[in-house]
Amino acid sequence: MSAAPLRVTVHDGLALATIAGSGEGNALGGTFWDDLRTLMTDVSARDDIRAVALMGDGDTFSVGMDLRWYVVRLRRAERSHDGTFMDDDVRRLQEAVTAVAACPKPVVALIDGACTGAALELVSACDIRYATRRARFALPEAELGVVADLGGLQRLPLLINQGHLRELAFTGRTIGAERAADIGLVNDVHPDSAALRHAARTLTDDIRRHPAHVMEGIKATLDEAHREGVRRGLDHCAHWNSTHTGAQGLRHAMTARLHNATTL
Repeated sequence: MSAAPLRVTVHDGLALATIAGSGEGNALGGTFWDDLRTLMTDVSARDDIRAVALMGDGDTFSVGMDLRWYVVRLRRAERSHDGTFMDDDVRRLQEAVTAVAACPKPVVALIDGACTGAALELVSACDIRYATRRARFALPEAELGVVADLGGLQRLPLLINQGHLRELAFTGRTIGAERAADIGLVNDVHPDSAALRHAARTLTDDIRRHPAHVMEGIKATLDEAHREGVRRGLDHCAHWNSTHTGAQGLRHAMTARLHNATTL
């Protein structure tokens, strides 16, 4: 695995960001979250970039949060008796995902293999989602005794209906690409990762036919109606997890999950 958790190449108006993360399965930890926020700031300011695509390294988008990385952070918080750590840290991660939603350029997720937990919340902040037939999706945070708190519960209702979302969130059930397409979670299903990249290239070419300020205006107008509600929802779930689960409870749940050799 590359030492860089997020690698970026730019070609003909498309910034292709490849997620390697900080652990197996492109798990999201370490500097990934800061790198993601920096990427969105950088592409927002570049006139040569008209669209952004997020994809995973290899045959997996991402298995979600890097539990090994986060358990270490929780242990440090416990030793320092920092009662605000969990609330403050969740808000920092929320800001990284919100940076994707706030990017004025269209952002498309190219999803192959697993896209679970925090990764599903991340792609919910993208404008468009393309998946391969191998893609699978889950929102299993309830298994750790926490409410999904990086924006999935606020942004997924803009994509799928409440019944489908509640089924995913209540059960932690995994669904495949075809089911995801049926409920509106993904725009299209493609045969393989090469086809995903071709779809992103075609999308960018279509976007380049229109003035950049018009694309920015469309995105801003679509987002405006929901921005305040998303913000309130993010505040609510961050406070809920901090109050009802806490750093120690989350650390115990994550440690148990790691002992079962699984990752959220």
